[in-house]
Amino acid sequence: MSRNNCAIGKDVVPASFKGVGFWCTDANIEGGRRGAEGEFPFGEDPAYADLGRKIRVFNLTAVFREDDHVGDSQSLYRACESAQPGVLVHPTRGTHLVACRSVKVSDKLEDGEGETTAELEFVEANPVGTGLGSSVFGIIISAVLSVSSDSFRTNYTPAQVSQPWSSDIVVSAQSLVKMTHSALVQTFTTETSSSQWRVALKMEEVANDPGLAMSADLVDKAFTSGINELVYNIQDLEEQWKVLRRLTNAAAIESTFPISGAAEVENSLYSRFRVLTGVALAETAMSRKYSNAQATIAAMDTASAVLEDEAKSAYNICDNALYLELQKYIVSFKKMMYDLTYRLPSLITVDFAGGVHPLVAAYVLYNDAKKHRDLEPRNIIDANGRFDRYVRGIAPT
Repeated sequence: MSRNNCAIGKDVVPASFKGVGFWCTDANIEGGRRGAEGEFPFGEDPAYADLGRKIRVFNLTAVFREDDHVGDSQSLYRACESAQPGVLVHPTRGTHLVACRSVKVSDKLEDGEGETTAELEFVEANPVGTGLGSSVFGIIISAVLSVSSDSFRTNYTPAQVSQPWSSDIVVSAQSLVKMTHSALVQTFTTETSSSQWRVALKMEEVANDPGLAMSADLVDKAFTSGINELVYNIQDLEEQWKVLRRLTNAAAIESTFPISGAAEVENSLYSRFRVLTGVALAETAMSRKYSNAQATIAAMDTASAVLEDEAKSAYNICDNALYLELQKYIVSFKKMMYDLTYRLPSLITVDFAGGVHPLVAAYVLYNDAKKHRDLEPRNIIDANGRFDRYVRGIAPT
């Protein structure tokens, strides 16, 4: 049976929790709706009142079979015991912010020597209104976000910069906050919670008040809460990807101030914003589904380019803590993307030396003329219903 006709392994990725990776033998997710049920004496019509969605529960069975299976399983055990929620990369259901409810590690010393298993139970942790410190971002542990925040709060000091550059820096901060606020409110509906409206209102205050925009703490909160709520609201991953790319590109600039002190303060603003959107972009890249390896690599390159540029900037200004955390994040992110890439087919181009009918091209490539519909979206069809000489398609497996 060809790979194209087999679903085994297509959408399975290595799992991880708080950056600790593991392989799963079983994985499931539980959910549903909560409700109040009413059954009345001598009545034929029961009642039901919807009380909202149930908390999602994730049950996983992890297995460790490497030489250091005991040490590897212990790392996962410690991660599960550590404080605060973390990001779970589910092998088939994407990424989720969760808390570990229980972990049970087993070593079968007689009949299972050389293997350790772990039974894991996670419950989702609601990211709404919490800020990026415990958000859906940070697929590899969120140390890079906290280090970036510390760096920004240290270097963003517009009050110490002389005029007119101080006012210009504040205007730049307000512009980024306004842009994020605008993107956020476009995701609001009649069912948007009051907590999200409060987040938007606080962002608007910072965007309109120069005094508030001089505070590193308030600007950072506006960035983090705005991007966090934005990503949470956009369920369509392709739309999420487009919005984050637009925000990231808007901050892909450097200060042009002639004095170094003012330039450093403004650059700290752009750096913080790009790190936040870059991590969000990486998170989205790992959650999307791809039809071929080239698309996965392209998404990886797009997200990693943002973070790599920030790592270079941090290196140039001797911000060693931020540089090291960004490098760690980039390495872990690329590993996850490569793990996904190896499970996807490649794109190929075949030269037919002239125009060719889609049915013929499909038969030559896949030995199945019915797969011509798989080729049509990737190729131009002329007035005679033929492809040109170069036919592009997914490599047969």
